[in-house]
Amino acid sequence: MAAVGERSVRLVLAAAASASVGVAAAFALAYPTFPAGSSWLRVVAVASGSVVLGFGVLAVLDVTSESRRLAVDPLVMWRAIGFLSGLWAVAEFVLLAAAAADTAGRSPTTLSPSAFTTFATSISVGRLGAATVVLALVLCAIGVAGYRRNASWSPIPVIVLASIALVARPITGHMSQFAFGSIAVAVHVVCASVWFGVLGAMALSVRSKSAWATLLPIYSRVAFWCVVGVAVTGVLDAVLKLESVGATVETGYGRIVLAKLVVTVLLIAVAHRIRGTWLPTVSAHRSTVEHSVGRAAAHICLLAVAFGLAAALATTA
Repeated sequence: MAAVGERSVRLVLAAAASASVGVAAAFALAYPTFPAGSSWLRVVAVASGSVVLGFGVLAVLDVTSESRRLAVDPLVMWRAIGFLSGLWAVAEFVLLAAAAADTAGRSPTTLSPSAFTTFATSISVGRLGAATVVLALVLCAIGVAGYRRNASWSPIPVIVLASIALVARPITGHMSQFAFGSIAVAVHVVCASVWFGVLGAMALSVRSKSAWATLLPIYSRVAFWCVVGVAVTGVLDAVLKLESVGATVETGYGRIVLAKLVVTVLLIAVAHRIRGTWLPTVSAHRSTVEHSVGRAAAHICLLAVAFGLAAALATTA
């Protein structure tokens, strides 16, 4: 168990470092204008929330698989949901406090409780941020209670609450100005979160060859449709946001979009290779658990770079 815990910590740290690389790359590409400093914390919130959603989806895939035995230990799932939701809530609260301070023209340390309360209850952006914090705290409570009771609860509430919390802020961005823009953003966010989150949940919780053989083929089919959703809505977003083809290289936003596109194409190429090499060996029980976790970790780190670029892109004018 100690080795499993150490491996999970290494995976989380590697993903965090990769996400930081993505944000740093976006800052370099956007020069002389830069994304907001909140991008660094935003990627922590989105990535942790995505894995919470991933655990919920993974539990559904596990229950509906042909295997008679659950591949994911419920205790591991609830503990991870509790921890990651807590991290998510903290990150969202700090983002909310920073936004409130910026609106009031103060630093977060000098922001008065009344100013924070006014922002969180009277301004639409603040209300959305506050709602996200509350949803993350509810998910944390569910995870802790599920772990303490070794519960066999349905994962559907986790999926619903996590999905709402993940899309609450993005759907009010620039795409909301266009017809069906908010729907496109919601599809983009949920598809990207499931693509990243389910694989992250598997890497953190699946610890037998038979479990990998059961879940990886199912995940591969789900990930295919997630890739389609991310690609289609991402292209739509870029077309609507960028005023011309030249803007893709002349503006910081456009250069970050190009970088995100390159990483996405690389991810699709890696996913295609996985379907042709790793997936058959896992299905035939010829891949060790360590090898499967390692392959998943490498893919997660590449996805984390894309998440870092996306988090910075969301705060780039």
